[in-house]
Order: sequence, then C-alpha cells, then structure tokens
Amino acid sequence: MRSHTLAFIIAALMCGASIGAVVARPGVKTASPTPAISLDAIIPKQFDDWREDPQRIVQVVNPQQQAAIDKLYSQVLERSYLNADGYRIMLLLAYAPDQRGYLRAHYPEACYPAAGFTLVRREASQLATPFGEIPVRRLFTSKGARKEPLTYWLKVGNKTVESWQSRLVELGYTLTGHVPDGLLVRVSSIDPDQARANRMQDRFINQLLQAMSPAERGRLIGLGDS
Repeated sequence: MRSHTLAFIIAALMCGASIGAVVARPGVKTASPTPAISLDAIIPKQFDDWREDPQRIVQVVNPQQQAAIDKLYSQVLERSYLNADGYRIMLLLAYAPDQRGYLRAHYPEACYPAAGFTLVRREASQLATPFGEIPVRRLFTSKGARKEPLTYWLKVGNKTVESWQSRLVELGYTLTGHVPDGLLVRVSSIDPDQARANRMQDRFINQLLQAMSPAERGRLIGLGDS
C-alpha cells in the first residue's frame, strides 16, 4: 500500500513539473561555481601519465548530426587520451545551458544503439573519489569486434544525480524559478575485459579530478570542496 502511495506522489510531482515547465518557463539560470563554462579550457589535455592523442585514430561514439548537436548543446567536447602503457580512454562531455530534457538525447543508452551498438548490460554504481562518491552508470556495449565498456554521470544544476532522479531535480529548480543547466560526462575504452576497463576508467577519472582546481572540478561533479 505504501509503495502505491509513493508511486502516486512521484507521478503527481512529475506531472506538475511538466505543467509548470510549460506554463511558467522560468528564465533565471542556475547558480554555478563560475558564471560561464568552457569545457576545452577546464579539461586538461595532459595530467598524471595521461596525454591527449590528437590523431584520434579511434572514433568517439557520437551518432548525432552536427546540426542536431548545435541545437541541443552549447558545447560538446570529445577527446582521446593515452597513458604511458598505451591504454586508451575516450572522453565525451555534453553541456546544455538549459537541461530540461535536452541531455537525454545524449544518454549512452540512446546514442550507442543509435550508432549500431548492442547494449549488453548496464548497472548503477558509486564511483569513489577523494571529493565524494559520484553516482554513475556503467554499460558494456558491443559492435562486432569492438567491445566498449563505459562509465557516465549527469550533473543537473549544482548536483550530480542518477539519471532517474534528473526530472525530480529539474522540478526542484523549476519551483524556485531557476532553469538548471546540465552536463553529461562519459568515459569509455575499447576493452573486452569490463572489470579492467572499470578500474582504468576510475583511475582516469580520479586523476583528472585531482588535476583540476576546486572550481573547475565543481563544474564536473558538484561535490565536496567544489
């Protein structure tokens, strides 16, 4: 009985959010650690033993046409990194100044199948960092011989959330007259061993965060001293 009541409350809240978004359409932007964001400027091209590979011989999955990207996002950053052992990590960030629904088109659960990949498995997880735990999704995707495990998370406004929470967080901002911005961060590698890929991706993310200033780090994860 209690579960039915909770489901009804959540449904009512989400319905209210949809109505409020159409009627009110608040125009105030979300407060953030810095007044503007430049993904290219805040993400270092080299840190620890990782270096950007400018040749990018491996394509970063992004099936959308450039016109659609320009319409949905104000910035998309794609980079490929190599470490001293030659392990490759692919990084994609998609930023929308108005999060309300737009970043969903870039969720890996949508864009990987759109690029011809099979979504083999997915799970929710918590990625431990010195700055707090990040709620992430881990996926294992496959396209022929290419096996690509990935880790991603979503930040709405100043809060990193699980994808299913994003609508409720959007509602909270809407009710206070704010429009939340949104940032999707995706890290992937071509590796048939998902356990190894998870370890390498966690290492990459932690070393990236430690190489950033608190304000820059806050734009990615919104946690701790950021």
